[in-house]
Amino acid sequence: MIKIKDFYHILLTMRIILFIVLTTFIISYYFWKEGIYIKTRRIISKIHLWLSMLAGVFIVLIGLTGSLLVFEPELNSMLHPDLYKVTEGEKVTYQEAMQVVSEAYPNGQIDRVYTPSEPNARGVYLFRLKEGEEQQNIFVDPGTGYINGTLGDKAFFNLIAEFHEKLLLKDFNGEQIIGTIGFIFFFITLSGLYLWWPGIKKWTSGFILRRNAANPYVRQYDLHKVIGGVSIPFLLVVSLTGALFAYDEMIFGWFGAKAKVMPPEEQLISTPLPGGKLPFDELISNAEKAVPQGTLMQVRIPREVEKGTPEGAVEFRLSRSFDPGNGNVKVWLDQYSGKVVGKLDPHVNSGLTYQTWHFPLHTGSFGGLFTKILYAIGGLTPSILMFTGVYMWWYKKKKKNKKAK
Repeated sequence: MIKIKDFYHILLTMRIILFIVLTTFIISYYFWKEGIYIKTRRIISKIHLWLSMLAGVFIVLIGLTGSLLVFEPELNSMLHPDLYKVTEGEKVTYQEAMQVVSEAYPNGQIDRVYTPSEPNARGVYLFRLKEGEEQQNIFVDPGTGYINGTLGDKAFFNLIAEFHEKLLLKDFNGEQIIGTIGFIFFFITLSGLYLWWPGIKKWTSGFILRRNAANPYVRQYDLHKVIGGVSIPFLLVVSLTGALFAYDEMIFGWFGAKAKVMPPEEQLISTPLPGGKLPFDELISNAEKAVPQGTLMQVRIPREVEKGTPEGAVEFRLSRSFDPGNGNVKVWLDQYSGKVVGKLDPHVNSGLTYQTWHFPLHTGSFGGLFTKILYAIGGLTPSILMFTGVYMWWYKKKKKNKKAK
């Protein structure tokens, strides 16, 4: 069932998509009217073809893995039901759960805590722990405080995410390669829009399927055209947002701006006190008081530092019912005094629109189940477009060879 907040986000997204579609239609209409369309169509078609041939296989695999990741929490709980076991009764405190994890992994350092409200945790305490180069996700039953199990770097969905984000090449600029593929996909989609656009008067012809056509090329062409036309707004959004994960700081820097707004680093520190650090649960309570309408989703614990270097503040991420995605309100607390040393709220601080919407727009996490289903289906469209596109290229090549003979 779609909630009111989900319906609000769906309407807002439809407005964004409508703006993109109208803008691209106006540009295409200008080209058509000026006569540039006919002259450049052949060139654009070649660019569209060769860019697709160059990056098509990677785009298909990235799309398929993206569809899986949309429903990662749900699928993970099906693959590993024991990890998400929750015993009825009074919950143990976070401090007690952290103590259990620390004793089980004495050489590890907990750097993130996901609360039961966070989608990936699905009701349990989820701790992310690092031991050297390895990373472990520790699932703790909040009813007993016992560890349900762990998932390491080699777990199925961790490998899927690693491929989707870095092509399994984290030591070889994998993130930058994915970003480049994202921009190539964006230009493929733009060129596809140019080739698809039939003009204002005949725009409906862009959605016609000639199912009874005797020529198989015509059927594949129509399928390619219709699926491409319907999915263009989605593909433009996910390709551009995907590319920006790697290059947003650089691109924003060209215009003298910053992609992500953060409080000054010298402000986000913890000042040691004789009494030592406050209990973890007390820090959580202080963070929740700082955002009365918020639900705690995630805690990021600063890494240990050498003596003489200032310790960082603990970062808390909270969500409100009317915010897109998860954890848009960020609060930083001094580990010793428990005082708020930094806070970012999209409804208070300006300049947070991009970093608030970037991840939700790429993953579909802004509109509940409805948008997640749409995004999962959308991730399959590159496969269909690749198949139909290759068929058309092969059919033309075969026909050309016959004529040559």
